[in-house]
This record gives sequence, C-alpha cells and structure tokens, in this order.
Amino acid sequence: MKAIAILGLLLAAVPAALAAEDPLLAAKDLYAAASYEEALTTLAGIESPPTEIARQVDMYRAYSLYALGRTTEAEKVAESLIRREPMVELDEAAPRIEAMFQNVRKRLLPVLIRAEYRTARADLDGKRPESAKVHLNDARRMLATAQKLGAWDEGLADLQVLVDGFLDLTHASADQASLAAPETVVSPAAAATALPIDSVVPVQRASAPSYGPEDEGVTPPSIVDQRAPMLPEQLRRLLKGRTGTAVFDLIIDETGAVQQATVRTSFHPVYDALVIAQSRGWKYLPAMRNGVPVRYRKSIQITFNQE
Repeated sequence: MKAIAILGLLLAAVPAALAAEDPLLAAKDLYAAASYEEALTTLAGIESPPTEIARQVDMYRAYSLYALGRTTEAEKVAESLIRREPMVELDEAAPRIEAMFQNVRKRLLPVLIRAEYRTARADLDGKRPESAKVHLNDARRMLATAQKLGAWDEGLADLQVLVDGFLDLTHASADQASLAAPETVVSPAAAATALPIDSVVPVQRASAPSYGPEDEGVTPPSIVDQRAPMLPEQLRRLLKGRTGTAVFDLIIDETGAVQQATVRTSFHPVYDALVIAQSRGWKYLPAMRNGVPVRYRKSIQITFNQE
C-alpha cells in the first residue's frame, strides 16, 4: 500500500515537473485534456517568450478561451496575433476555432494591407528597394487571401494594381535610383494634340489633398464610363503577336472627372496617348470621405494579347 501511495505522489508530480521544464508543452497537454483553465494559468506564466513561442502561446490562449466560451477574449487574442503575423497558420485547431480566426482575419486584412503598402512606399521613397519588395510581396499575399475570404472592395482592387505595378518596377530595375525617379504626367488636354508621343510633358501636381486606396474611411469612385480606346488597325498589325500590360494612374476630382493621367507602365507610346486623350471623357461617381466628395488617386490596368 505504501508503494502505491508513493507511486501516486510521483505521478502527481509529473505535470508540475513538466510545466517547470517546458510550460508551453504542458499547456498544450492540458488543453488536449480539456483542462482549459489550467492551460491558461500555465500560459500566463510564460514571460517574454521569443517570437515562435509567443505565437504558440497566443494560439493556445485563444483556443482555451474559446473552448471556455469566452469568445470575445479569444477574438482579442486572435486579433493581437494576426496584427503581428497576418498570414499566421494555426496548429491543429478545431474547425470552429479556425472559423473564428478567419473571421478576425477577414475583418483586419483591409487595414493591414493598407499599412503594409504605406510601409513599402516609404521604403521606395527612401531608396530601400529590397525592403520595399518584402513589404510589397507581403501585401500581395494578403490581397490574395482577402479576395478568397470575401474581404474585397474596389479600393483593394485599386491597391492590387499599385502593388503589382511597384513590384514589377522593383523586379525590372537594377538601378535603385530609378525607383525614386519622378513620375511623368501627361494631361488629357495635352495628349489630344500629341499623337504620337515624342516626349512626355511633366505636369505640376495640384496642391489640393487627394486620397488613394491606401487611405481608410474613403469610398473609391465608381465607374460610370471608362471605355478604353481600340487599337488602331495599323498599330494592331504592327504589334501582332505581342502581349503586354499598360498601367495608368489617374487623379479623379470631386466631380468624378479625370483631372490628371499618368503613364506609369507603357505598352506603346501611340496607344498611351490615345488612352490619355480618351481619359478626359471618362466619368465616375466621385470618391467620398465622411459624406463629402474628394479627389482620388486611382490606377487602371489594360492587358493586351495581339494574336
């Protein structure tokens, strides 16, 4: 009988010893055994863990809170984790917990994507293209996930064009200085008398504030008329077999008219000029901020496949 009692004491001491040696592993075992309160207590004792450990601590804290029916607290922990690592993958989560994390991710992604893009632009402006590339790639992955989750709107669609365009620039250019080169802008009025384009005319940016897809709380303009011009027959024959994409940056004013047009990625100088000229007739419902029409920076992409 005495031997059995001693054995019982030893077995009782095992979880405590395990927790002292590896509290995260102990917390996981407690969670697996449905001892959720004990798992939370063990996790709370892990102080200043490194990144990988902190990730799992927050995961199992959220898991345990959710299992206890403390859904609001679980979502707050999930939010903290997703803000640090938007694309974090969960460890062996039950379907309902995965769904909770996906709902939190869906809510946060539009904000996180815009923040990632602003960081990338700051890197580009600061002539740090390699760092910018990392943030642009992260933004691209988040955009793909946002689209799958249904966290999609016209502003994110515009932002995707910008992210893809800047990634193309970072991949195509070996000269870091070219990333900081000023934009060349052709106004619609100038383009109408400049076919074909022999040179692009720099246009001074207006001083009035303008918003873009990276800005929160702004409803992007809606298209009323944005018909791209057809390729002229002569140019179509010249470009037969060629594929490519042109990207144009627009500033749409408070009335929904195109105030400025910028050729960012050229397909052909003649066609660029045709688009710029036609853009002066494009019409949008203006962007809105707090119920007031505002100027908005929008990018459009035209893809060609001249078979």
